[in-house]
Amino acid sequence: MPSDALRRIYPRVLARTLGVTRSLPEAEDAVQEAILAALSTWPTRGVPDSPEAWLLTTAKNKHRDRKRRGKWEAPQQDALETLCQMSPWARIAVGEADIVRGWKDELLRLMFACCHPALEPGESAALCLSTVVGLSIGETAAAFVVEPRAMEQRLTRARRRLRQRGDPDGADPDRSLERLDAVLRVIHLLFNEGYWSSQDAAPIRADLCRLALGLAHSLAEVFPGEPEVLALLALILLHEARRDARLVEGHPVPLPEQDRSRWDGAAIARATQILDRALAMSRRGPLQIEAAICAVHCRAPSAQDTDWQEIAALYDLLEPLRPTPAVRVNRAFAVARARGPQVGLALLDDRHAIDADDYPYVHLVRGTLLAELGRIEQARLHLEQARRMARNRVESAQIEAQIARLQGVT
Repeated sequence: MPSDALRRIYPRVLARTLGVTRSLPEAEDAVQEAILAALSTWPTRGVPDSPEAWLLTTAKNKHRDRKRRGKWEAPQQDALETLCQMSPWARIAVGEADIVRGWKDELLRLMFACCHPALEPGESAALCLSTVVGLSIGETAAAFVVEPRAMEQRLTRARRRLRQRGDPDGADPDRSLERLDAVLRVIHLLFNEGYWSSQDAAPIRADLCRLALGLAHSLAEVFPGEPEVLALLALILLHEARRDARLVEGHPVPLPEQDRSRWDGAAIARATQILDRALAMSRRGPLQIEAAICAVHCRAPSAQDTDWQEIAALYDLLEPLRPTPAVRVNRAFAVARARGPQVGLALLDDRHAIDADDYPYVHLVRGTLLAELGRIEQARLHLEQARRMARNRVESAQIEAQIARLQGVT
């Protein structure tokens, strides 16, 4: 089918067209027109022997024609929207994870082009997830914990700003160190969406996790001397080492309940070595601390043996570097395990540091800690709110089970 062929070659064609246009918006426009031409001609004339070459040539011609006319009409959106819904990068990675490595230069070129300094960090990351990775508006919104309409407006602003002020500088990763933090954020967000997805049908999306891992490997090859790049690779490897234990008969298993004998010890050792290399560079960053936290969990022989004192101390270091509601909530949970639930609750009560409306998991942690203190009715109220704001059906069911266990306490 033409759409299948287009889905597979779209990312490479877009990246190579970018090399000609030196402008991401112009490359997208040219490829959209080429796609529309393919959708109208291939069903009757047949798919060319080399669909990628045909599409690339057509895109270049479309771009040349537009330049000659000296104007840029807005192309139809149907073709690109359809292809984005197909998630071209992610879906191919499901069955062909190794192919991601073969695309590393083109994919990174697109990512660095999206992470243009004319854009705000949130705009560039959202544009990257939508344009390059092909996440839907809903998936991208879930990654940022915002409403889909707000995300749609953010993407519109990003495209407009990039079209008005964009330039080709930075499309080559080797010359784009100043954009590295934004690209790291994109890969991190991509992995997080795969690790605990907003999709009800697939709360854990191995395709996105594999894609993020391939990107992290590729980025580490380009920037081997950057500790935060190595830390992100180590972090993803540590999480991926627990893949086999995270699903039992299709159901996600929380970290404390996982069978640790199923963890990949060799992968954990490899990730730890990478993290040690990053830490040896003595340039502390948030990803290094986050990876160190994950490493503490991974080296504990059982959930009961987890060194919560060390984890709490690491979160104390992480929050000044990444003062986000997510870090505050996780820090509060770790501190509660290390120093008692009352101390953890005190961190959540600091309204200057956290807003429950911005990060819904505050209700889950607050409800858990209140229950441990015996304040059952208050705990139930917060857990009910957490259930209403659950990321997917599996999470909702897990919280419902937690609420049901409170019945035996009262």
